[in-house]
Amino acid sequence: MASTYSSTLNLELQASGENSGTWGTITNNNLTKVESATKGYVSVAIASTTDSLTATDGTTADEQSNAIIKLTGTLTGNTTVQCEAVENWYIVDNAASMSTYTLGFKPAGGTATNLVAGSKHIVYSDGSTMFDVLADAGNLKANGTLTVSGNTSLDGGTFVFNESSADVDFRIESNGNANAVFVDAGNDRVGIMNASPSVELDVTGAIKASGAIDFDGGGFTFNDSGASVDFRAETNTLTHALFIDGSADKIGLGTSGPTSAFVTIDQASSTGAIAVLTLDQGDADQEFIRFDGSTASDQSASLTTDTTVGSLTGHIRVNINGTDFWIPYYATN
Repeated sequence: MASTYSSTLNLELQASGENSGTWGTITNNNLTKVESATKGYVSVAIASTTDSLTATDGTTADEQSNAIIKLTGTLTGNTTVQCEAVENWYIVDNAASMSTYTLGFKPAGGTATNLVAGSKHIVYSDGSTMFDVLADAGNLKANGTLTVSGNTSLDGGTFVFNESSADVDFRIESNGNANAVFVDAGNDRVGIMNASPSVELDVTGAIKASGAIDFDGGGFTFNDSGASVDFRAETNTLTHALFIDGSADKIGLGTSGPTSAFVTIDQASSTGAIAVLTLDQGDADQEFIRFDGSTASDQSASLTTDTTVGSLTGHIRVNINGTDFWIPYYATN
């Protein structure tokens, strides 16, 4: 009766009374393959987009019998490396140059698991599907860098970074910024789009809030560094309900161009049917308006003691307690 071969490691199973004089050699080959299956290492250069590990009955030179397989080479397209469709496990070191291509590892005719560039995987096959052991791992602890390729889902429970309160920073990258979110652990600060937050929350760029912002305690300072930066608040219909011109040091209400005075109020609607300014004084003992300025005896200053006036030029309409009145104004004498 001739020898047969095992399905997993291709060991030669000798028949009774067979291989006289070579039994020892065959047994040693079998033991070598068993040793390779537990601690063996092989480097395999990927040569095509569909590559198969060598698996030869009875010899020690096949690639598939090794426990650790290092894949090298340069991918030219989406690639699959396959082993025989038998139950087995491997440690796979993906050292191939992948570019934008994918690299799968599978049993022949079965379903592959994708390998991450530059990563090492523990995989096993049930004969039809290759599984990545750590893909469905429970508690996972990494000493060093942990790289995840693909989505990470936190389904239930909580995620705590740096629970031991060590001086360890936390960083999230975006497509164009290496520090989209940066937690400076040593200084207890958070930076958005910057890696050097100077205050508890330091944002570089625009901020948009949908909903209310509540400042509970402390103060709010816009443009604390004194840069030439404008500030604008919109209403439902006004794009510049409040506008601070940072470079001109002027304030506009209803206008984007407060150029004629320190504060400019512009009720620009010809059909607005509202006054420009309403003053409501609840304290009967106090005045409505207080004027402080330089006084001169002539009409050269903002306040004057000169009682002579020029000709009556016109009137300004005001409303006092619901009744319209007219205030005269005079030309400079």
